[in-house]
Formats: sequence, structure tokens, C-alpha cells
Amino acid sequence: MTNRRNIFLLGVLLLVLQAMTLNAQQIVKSESGYQLVNKKGKVLTPEPYDDMGWSDDANPDSDPLMYINVVGVSRNGKWGVINTKGKEVTPVKYDQVNYFSDGLSIVADNGRFGAINTKGEEVIPLTFQKMRSLAGNKPLYVVTNNGLQGLINPKGDVILPIEYISIKWAGTQLLAAMTQKGTWHLVDYQGKLYANEEYSDWTWNHKHKKLILDQNGRKGMLNETSEKVFDIKYKSFSFTDSTIIVDKYPELILGDIEGDKFSTWNCDSLSYASDTLVRYYVDHKVGIARLNGENIFFNLYDEVGDFEDGLAIIRKKNTYGVCNTKGKLIIPLKFKNVKRMPTGHFWTLDKNNFTDIYSEAGKNLTYHNYDMVGEYSQGKYLVKKARKYGYLDSNLKEWISPKFSDAESFVGPYAVVRTDDYYGVIDLNKNWVITPIIDRLKTISEGLFYFEDNQMWGTLSVDGYEWYRSDNATVEYFEDGYVIMKKGGKFGLLTNKGELCLSTSYDSLKFDHLSEGRVDMYIDSTWLYKDVHNFEGEPKRDAYAKYDEVGEPHEVFTKVKQRGRYGFMDYLGRMRLTVQYEDVKEFSEGLAPFKLNNRWGFINKGDHIYLQPRYDDLFPLVKNMAKAKKNNRWGVINSEGKVIIPFEYENIERTPYNNWYVWEKGGKKGIYKPGGVQGIYGKYQEIDDLGIDYVIVEQHGLFGLDRIDGFSSWSLQYQKIKLLDNKKWVELTKSKATKEEVLMK
Repeated sequence: MTNRRNIFLLGVLLLVLQAMTLNAQQIVKSESGYQLVNKKGKVLTPEPYDDMGWSDDANPDSDPLMYINVVGVSRNGKWGVINTKGKEVTPVKYDQVNYFSDGLSIVADNGRFGAINTKGEEVIPLTFQKMRSLAGNKPLYVVTNNGLQGLINPKGDVILPIEYISIKWAGTQLLAAMTQKGTWHLVDYQGKLYANEEYSDWTWNHKHKKLILDQNGRKGMLNETSEKVFDIKYKSFSFTDSTIIVDKYPELILGDIEGDKFSTWNCDSLSYASDTLVRYYVDHKVGIARLNGENIFFNLYDEVGDFEDGLAIIRKKNTYGVCNTKGKLIIPLKFKNVKRMPTGHFWTLDKNNFTDIYSEAGKNLTYHNYDMVGEYSQGKYLVKKARKYGYLDSNLKEWISPKFSDAESFVGPYAVVRTDDYYGVIDLNKNWVITPIIDRLKTISEGLFYFEDNQMWGTLSVDGYEWYRSDNATVEYFEDGYVIMKKGGKFGLLTNKGELCLSTSYDSLKFDHLSEGRVDMYIDSTWLYKDVHNFEGEPKRDAYAKYDEVGEPHEVFTKVKQRGRYGFMDYLGRMRLTVQYEDVKEFSEGLAPFKLNNRWGFINKGDHIYLQPRYDDLFPLVKNMAKAKKNNRWGVINSEGKVIIPFEYENIERTPYNNWYVWEKGGKKGIYKPGGVQGIYGKYQEIDDLGIDYVIVEQHGLFGLDRIDGFSSWSLQYQKIKLLDNKKWVELTKSKATKEEVLMK
């Protein structure tokens, strides 16, 4: 078999050599240049050429290659074409003559490209800035003008106009042309659109002869004859020798809480972007679309914020900018940070840490006129110029020209500023409210200031009253308007009014409950606490040691246990409600549940019974409603004992929005509204209160959406339901993400 193949190849080679001899002619190189000589030795080109071959020869040192009966020649830097008789087919006048392909040679002169045939005729005029053959199985040419590409055939007929960024083969039947927006058109050899759509990307899988299309992060597939294999809605494709593994996105529905459907999606998730726009996520990338699913832009940016007045702050990698609802950049994507100001302006921080203010139209309004522009506060921007501070108003006009040697942004109606020597405080009328006579001032909270003066420090009110002064403790840090101080390794505290709350006696302080007016203190491992606005004193280290158990403080008082009975103490450890009850629960709304004679009622902070103990169990009040148990059934009462929800349920739990879940016999779940109005009777396995008079309901693993009065907006048929941030739209999962393996055709 091998010998037969070698004999065949040898025969082909002899035929080629015979054809070359017939055409004939030998190219001879001498010191004077290149000449064409026939087989009898006659010189056919009396005038030698500097070179023979083609201007696009990959290896200029190789023997010149003829095309049928012509060859390119060069003299004095110009190129032409001669035939095998040595006659000029085209004069030596071109800057470039490429090897012929399909009967045409691309030529160039004075920076313009066109094409000639083997007769030397310019069949494609030299009108293009660039021109190249499109690699593939069809004689087509990519031409370029002004950085844009088009496509022509050998006759010069326009297949695609010169308006594309790039043109490539896409498989065996189609061409791909990138638009100036960065998307792709698919066309046939005549330039006809395969589909009236644009694609984000595409890949030709040569091994399996499949064209994979990407449209806004969703993939589809065509075979080698351009027939559809898969619609454009999948996450990815992978191949084995005989199968295609299809990775599917979840199928999602976007609708409103009232049950109106907007659109169907194949993507990872959806989120609210504006009242008319939705964000969609595919493979950790984000796009923006209309509610009907029409794409606006995709994958231009890594993050797109909510649109306000048609603009959104965007991020790509570690740079920020602002775009409009079409994805067009309004403020360049080049900043380390961008923030929207209440004025509608945008505050920007560039890579050199310069700050500027941009308008909503994208105009730089301050343009490095200031060394620093602070964030907007109380109608003013703090600015710095030539080491001096001043303020701009909301229109960016100088309200106070830079003249202070130091300054802070306004906190409320006051701002700390420094003249050449001393600190003071001004108001929004430019008046001094604290005369500049203090060595150092710093705002703690509105109307309260930290000062340093005469080697002492303390806290000062806006009217000049000194709440505290010290010459030995140091300020460690500030916490929500409170001052944490330290002395000899021990910590103390000033309140957000500047008053002394705790002396510097504690190993550590914790502020997890500061919003409730409570600070936790530790001496070694001993826990203590204090009501920050109570000035009766501080608890001693062993203040709580007399109790067997100490609970969690609520409304100043703390549950304690002593000799098997319960009562309440205050933060000093003093017993405030006698330790005489079988059990108690925390105070809420001035009352605490207590247990006596195996029954529960309410007691007030004066240690007086407010509601007689007659319940099997009772929980603290929230908005004058409390969960209670009677005759082994649960209901809800108010502080007076009035029944809000009847005692007929196996269990009751308060929702995060002060409605009530109820469980009927058999574990079926329903819901009540405040005031004892039954919304949904017990019929679901699970209910999730959304806080907007709608609930997500679940039965047998399927989800739906009901109004709290029981009317169904979306029936029980979804894998998952999510409420979007505007509290009006929902994302409903029709089917979850899966993978499927199908036989390859």
C-alpha cells in the first residue's frame, strides 16, 4: 500500500515539473539582479529586476514562486507583474503586489489597496486603506477604511458595508461581523443576516463541527449546516466523543406581587434596578434589561447600581464611573470611588487621591481647583486649597473662601474650624458659636465636642458648658458619640452628652447594646452592666454575686434567681422586684410575665400585679400583643387580658412584621393580622410573611404567593419565590439549574 502511494506522489511531482518546464523559464539571479531565461538560455528580461516573487513572500530568500504564467517583479522599491515571456502584464508601479489567489492579486499604491487580475486589470479599484483575503473556502476580501472593515467579492461587489470592527469565518456556512457596539452579526456569504439578532460572542468547535453562540451570557448551538441544535438559553456546553453535556440555567419568571407576568428568563437571578429596569445575572456577570426581557446592555460592567434619575454608579474591576440607562458612560470609568450626593452631583476620588464633583451630565465642575473636596453635608462641601479650608454651597459657589488652617464638615448646624492659632465652632449663618480660643476641638456628635486646652482634655457643649475635664486619662476612641477613655490600662466612658458614665476601672467595655442605652463592662472575667443615662453610681465588682442566676437586662431590669425563686434587679445589683415568683420573663413595654401558683400574668416595675395569673404560659408584650397559652391551646392577648386571637391553636409565633403565624391541628399553618383578623386559615406547610400584606406559601415542596387575606396571586407551582428590593416585583423559579447529557447528532 505504501509503495503504491509513493508511486502516485512521484507521478504527480513529474507532472508538476513538466508543467514548469513548459512554462518555463528559469529565474536567474546574478550580481546585477534577477532575470528570466528560457530553456535555450535566451534572456527574456534584458533589464534585470531587483527582486522576483511577491511582496508578501513569507520567506524572501526562497526561490521565487510563479502563479500559472506570471510572477511579480520589483525595481527601485516598486512592484509589477510579468508573464513567462518576460512581458510586463502590469507596470512596475505598485508599493505592494501579493501572490495571486483565485485569480486576483492584492496590490497597494500610496497607502491605498485594491486588486488586479492576471491580465493586469484593476478589477477592484485602489480605494481602501487595507485589504486582505478572508481565510476560508470562499474568495472574499476584507477591506478597511478609517479603522472599520467591510467585505467584498472578487468583482468588488459589497457583501458587508464598511462599518464593522472585525470580520471572521464562523464555521463552514456563516461569517461573523463585530459591530461598533462590540456585538456580533452572523451573515451568509451574500451578506444576508442569519437572524435579526446580535450576539455577545461565538465559538466554533472545530472537532465537533458546532457553532456555539453567546447572547448576553446565554448559550445556544448551531451545527455545521447552520441548523439550530439548541436555543439560546443555556449556561454552557461541553462535549464527550458522542454526547453534549448541557448546563441549564434556572427558568425564572419576573412578575409583580399582584400576579401579572412581565417576562421569562434563563439566568441565575434577577434584581431591581429601577422602576422600569431589571438587573439579571449570568455566571457572575450582570446585565440590564427592560421588564419585558428586552436586553439593553450586558457585561460592560462588573456591578451596576440602582438607577436614580436615569444614572447608576458602576464598577469594572477596581474602577468606578457612572452610566445611563443605555449603558453609555457619563462619568469615566477610572475612579477609585464614586458617590452620589444629595444635590444630584457625584463625588469622585481618582487614582492620585484627588477629589472632584461631577454634574449629572458628566461635566467636572471643580476640575482640581481644590486639593480636596469633602462629601456634602448640611448644604455644604468642605474644600481645601493651598493648605487652607473653606466651604462651597450646593451650587458649588464659595460660601466661605478657603481661609481656615483646619476644618471639619458640618455635623448638624455646626462645624469645627481653626483660625491661624486656635479652634472654634461656626454655624450655618457663619457666626461663631464657640469663640476660637481653644487649642484643639473635634466633633463628637451634633452640638458636642472633644477639646484639648492647657494640657487638659474634656467634652464641651455648643453653648460652652464643660461636661467633663481630665488631665490624666487619655481618649482611646469614639463610639456613636460616646468617648472611650483609658488610664493605667483601664477603660472608662463618657456619654453621648459628654457626661461621665464610667470611671476608668474596667478591663474592657462592650457596646453591642448601646442603642438600647446599655454598656457591658468586665473586671477580669466578671460581667457587669450599666444604664448609660442613669447616674446613681457604678456597680461593684461583686454586686451580682448574691444571686444564683443573672439573666439578660431588658428595660433597665434584669431577671435573677435566688433560692429557687425569681425576681428582678437593677444594674447596681439592687433587688427591684421581690424574689418570690416561680418564674419571670423580661420586661417589655413596662410589664413582665410572671408565674405564680403555676399560672402566668403580668407584673409592672412597681412590683404590682397588673394582670392576674391565669394562663398556662405567657410571653412579653410587643405592640401591646402577647402570645399566651390557656387550656393547652395558644392565642394572643393584650396587656389587659383581652383576647386578640382565640385560644384554639397548637402554636402561635409572631412574624417579623407583627402579624401572627398560627398552627392548626395536624401542623397546618395560617396567619392572622394584628387586631385578630384572620387572613389565611391553617392549610399550608409553611408561610413566610413579606411584611407588605403578601405571604409566600409552601405546600409539598412547591411555592406560591398569596395576599394575607388568602387571595392567591401566584399558584403553588414554583420551586422558589423571591421578593425584589422594591417590594413590588417577584422572581419565581419555574425550574432549577440542571445538567443534561444528550446524544450528539
